[in-house]
Amino acid sequence: MMRRILLLCLLLPAASLAQSPRQAFWRSLLVPGWGQHYAGGGGLRFAAVEVGLWAGYLGLRGLEGVRRENYQSYAAQHAGARTQGKGAEFFDDLGFYDSRLQHDQYALYDEGPLAQPYPATPEYAWEWDSEASRQQYRRLRNTSASAGRQALYTTGLVVINRVVAAVHAARLARGKEAGALPVGLEMDPLRGRIALSRSLW
Repeated sequence: MMRRILLLCLLLPAASLAQSPRQAFWRSLLVPGWGQHYAGGGGLRFAAVEVGLWAGYLGLRGLEGVRRENYQSYAAQHAGARTQGKGAEFFDDLGFYDSRLQHDQYALYDEGPLAQPYPATPEYAWEWDSEASRQQYRRLRNTSASAGRQALYTTGLVVINRVVAAVHAARLARGKEAGALPVGLEMDPLRGRIALSRSLW
């Protein structure tokens, strides 16, 4: 009996080397691959995917900015619009109306006294040189918006990658723990028996 107790006491320090699935989960949720490294199973691919996704996000945001400059320059050239300091609603209206006057007329007709026409100043004036130019402007603006949406979707993939990495790290740690020495003792004084116990978390 004493030999069994002594043997268990000698083996228990080694049990502290077992990694916690909970720790592995939260580490990889924070930094993909960290939990795998903690659990002794690598994780480079999750880190590489994370880096690739953020690089893609930054690239798409940059592309969105370049395309925004393109459609604003195009509006200035073909509609005489002054784009500096204007909001998204102004750029939407540029794509739907041939001129500021047409926009204001439709606004007054549809909304009556509640209408908010643009000020009759050169700052808000525009008039497209052709219908084809207005349609081209809309296409350019749509390509910029598309790049912005793709960047947003990329952030969703970042979240998915982190969740998958976290679950994988927890399962990896659990597998390591299953092969490691248990960390607890269960004593049964009535039967004079000592048994090892396990804890997944």
